Amino acid sequence: MNFEMYCPNMNHSRTNASIRFCPSCGKAVSTNVQTKCDDQKHALRRRDRDLFCVDCGLSLRKL
Repeated sequence: MNFEMYCPNMNHSRTNASIRFCPSCGKAVSTNVQTKCDDQKHALRRRDRDLFCVDCGLSLRKL
């Protein structure tokens, strides 16, 4: 069973996705995008209610 099939984020089906990792499931979307992230960007992503960082794939849930 392919998880991307059930992910609500449409970046999995794009050939030119502008993000490296999916913000909904954390799976790699595009290996061509090179970006750096830090704690400030992670905080912004949390405020946007993303579950995963689109730059590094790290889970943004606070435990």
